[in-house]
Amino acid sequence: MRAPTRSPDDSLQRRLETRLLWRMAALFLLSGALSYGITRYYVHEVFDRWLYDSANSLAQAVRQIGPRAGLDLPRSAEAMFQWDDEDQTVYRVVGSRSGYIAGVSEAPREPEAPEVFRNARLFDADLGGHAMRWAIVDVPLASAGEQVSVMVGETTRKRRHLAGEILLAVWIPQLVLLLLAGWVLHRVIFFQTRNILSLGNALRDMSHRSLQPVPENGLPAELRPLIEALNAVIGRLELAGQAQRAFIANAAHQLRTPLTALKLQAEQALRSESLPVMRISVVELQQSAQRAVRLANQLLLLSRAEPEAQSDASRDRVDLRVLAFEASREWVFRALSAGLDFGFDDASDHAWVMVDAALVREAVNNLLDNALKYCVSGARVNVSVSVGSGHAFIAVDDSGPGIEPADRERITQRFQRGNSVEAEGSGLGLAIVREIAKAHAGRLVVQSSALGGARFELHFPTHSLHGFSSAR
Repeated sequence: MRAPTRSPDDSLQRRLETRLLWRMAALFLLSGALSYGITRYYVHEVFDRWLYDSANSLAQAVRQIGPRAGLDLPRSAEAMFQWDDEDQTVYRVVGSRSGYIAGVSEAPREPEAPEVFRNARLFDADLGGHAMRWAIVDVPLASAGEQVSVMVGETTRKRRHLAGEILLAVWIPQLVLLLLAGWVLHRVIFFQTRNILSLGNALRDMSHRSLQPVPENGLPAELRPLIEALNAVIGRLELAGQAQRAFIANAAHQLRTPLTALKLQAEQALRSESLPVMRISVVELQQSAQRAVRLANQLLLLSRAEPEAQSDASRDRVDLRVLAFEASREWVFRALSAGLDFGFDDASDHAWVMVDAALVREAVNNLLDNALKYCVSGARVNVSVSVGSGHAFIAVDDSGPGIEPADRERITQRFQRGNSVEAEGSGLGLAIVREIAKAHAGRLVVQSSALGGARFELHFPTHSLHGFSSAR
């Protein structure tokens, strides 16, 4: 199946940059909005204080002039009060009895709820199509028996311009910092993801013939568990590859002998000039073919017995005593024909385990085949099932020649046989039993037997038992 194509947007670098940059941009906009609000607030505060000061300064010029209130403000002072190079400033003075006193003839109506600052009232209102800010100060004139209201208004252009200039002065450095942070972020992510890409390239360029551990140098600590797991998998693959190559080489070597014999015996049969000689060659040909079939079956069984090929779906709850008894019953005729004392221990325990019954039966068959092969006429072979501390096991005892302690570990390896044996064999029987035990989290134990020969025990741990019980 072809791997799906990935767009550049799927890269870790692009994802990190995109997600971090838009969050930084959002923070920039939020910071700008807060700066704009704070700037407007303080600019209005400053200009409102100036407006308040102007209204109070003008209120100081209110006097009683004759019978009515008036504004004692020289023309030069009035010009200075109203002059501004950007904003327009107006005023209006009105008495409660005198009415209009000075200033512009028209002014906006004071709202019902103006802002109050000290002794002044502030509000926004348009005049002549211009947005303006107003301040009103009431001056009680006791001598004239009335109250005079002094109103000062100013357009808001300077406020807006100053707020914009301050905001621009704040935003430009922030924007520069945002761009600089984005560049730094890009470089940091680039160098960090480059290490990850080099890791991917190293894994992609790796082949089954050159499996090497992945180096951890330069990679962040968060990736170390992944690297350790990858190196563990690579180590297991390397061991499996070495075992596979050794198995193939040994299997090819072992198959070459019977196949060569088949070829030679077939040629001999073809060259035979008499029927009796040809019959002898055909019989030898048949025996060699049986040995080749037996070896091929053993190789197939060995590959099936490896732990990597196991599945819980093939396992059932089995009584080891029943399984061992039924497997042993099939060997009775061969044992009697060889003159052996073959038996099954009636005192064996009932042990229920979750196993692949077919594989365990093959393991028992291999143990019995091994025992019968090396025992001479008159020897004893006994099968039993026992429950020990934390395990249950099937045992095959014989009174044969036994196995030297130095050979007990080696004979369980593939294509290995004891130095003292003379019977024919491929060296796979005990290796298959060991693999079957290993596939069930068990083990094969080889030791001396109380009968004088060898004892083989096929162990299963108790954690594989369901409803385990024993009975005599």
